[in-house]
Amino acid sequence: MKSILLLLPLVITSCYDSEDNKLALKKLEAMRSYQGQYENTYRDIKSGKIKYGQGLYQAMNEIGVGNDKSLGIINALRDEVEFSKLQVGDELTASFNHQNVLVGFSFSQNPAQKHVLKLENHEWIYQFVEEETIWRPRLIEGKLGAGSILQADLKSEGLSSALAGNIIDILLCKINFRYDAREGDIYKVFLNERWYDGKVIERKILYTSYDGPRTGHHEAFFYEEEDKSTFTAHYTADGEALIRSGLRYPVNRLHIRSSYGKRVHPVTGRVAMHRGVDFRGRIGTPVYAVANGRVIESTRTKLGGNKIAIRHADNSVSYYLHLNKRFVKKGAIVKSHQQIGQVGKTGRVTGPHLHFGFKNSKGRWMNPMHKRMIATPKLKGDKFIALQEQIKYTKKLMQDTHNRLSEVRAPAQKNRI
Repeated sequence: MKSILLLLPLVITSCYDSEDNKLALKKLEAMRSYQGQYENTYRDIKSGKIKYGQGLYQAMNEIGVGNDKSLGIINALRDEVEFSKLQVGDELTASFNHQNVLVGFSFSQNPAQKHVLKLENHEWIYQFVEEETIWRPRLIEGKLGAGSILQADLKSEGLSSALAGNIIDILLCKINFRYDAREGDIYKVFLNERWYDGKVIERKILYTSYDGPRTGHHEAFFYEEEDKSTFTAHYTADGEALIRSGLRYPVNRLHIRSSYGKRVHPVTGRVAMHRGVDFRGRIGTPVYAVANGRVIESTRTKLGGNKIAIRHADNSVSYYLHLNKRFVKKGAIVKSHQQIGQVGKTGRVTGPHLHFGFKNSKGRWMNPMHKRMIATPKLKGDKFIALQEQIKYTKKLMQDTHNRLSEVRAPAQKNRI
């Protein structure tokens, strides 16, 4: 009995030790679970906007994202966001956890759409968030008054200087507004406006026309294809592209992954001059000559991979790098928009794309996008048929809008009488 009594405290103690251990383990697990949740919660959220004259890296630095993190974010968003088209007012938001680690980032060029990144298992996970919006047509009709100009009239309708300039640019290859515009000339602009939260966040110029005794009558229709097609532009009713001169695009879908100028290299991580434009594209996507010319290089290099260079009539040279395949040899004569190769990922790259470079007639590198670009001088075949269908739709929508405006104006005029 005595031995049993001597053992009893040991048994009781071991039972207490066991319960304490279990309790301690539960507390430890709870702490770890809480810590994991705690690490994924946001301690600090910093927001900012692109300012005039500011680059993306500068804007990211202002919200606490250093260059070391910026490169990873830009690479994660490169195929979804065209950073070459940054605008003043574009919004950036960075989210940090309780250890001050960047765990979230978002980029928005309008209030209804956000490109969101979240850090999960040391990788950036992308999500596109889009709010519901409403498209509303708007018709502007007017007549030039004494001493008036079209841009001033359009601005008086509440349009920005940039949008008014775009409307005028559409018909510049047909009309010399400086010398031929006159008092009494008639103009018409038909817009499709995208509304969100009581504000217009996007506008498309569906139609514009101008009529005067010196200018004659001219119309322009907006033709649109999906996925940022280079054929999306304004044309006459017979399919003529409304651009005075220019090169053709080297690809049919337009998404710039990296623009011309200084940048942090995606492979080396160093700041370097990027003497060209990188277009996104899947392996095998056709690559076209931007103008007539002679092939002066068709080779493979260590950094540029499969490379083609074409000299054009004005002694300028276009360059096409990282190709998957080359379809032309040195010395070959090529025509504008002739397929010369395929998009690839040869050479020093992080993924498939086309690097398109351009030297002017003096042999100096220049931004290819500063050359006026067109997809085609004139739409043909299925594209021309699609243009005609879109013209019919635009005319019907414009007539319906005109009728609604007439119905609204009629009672107002009657009341004034």
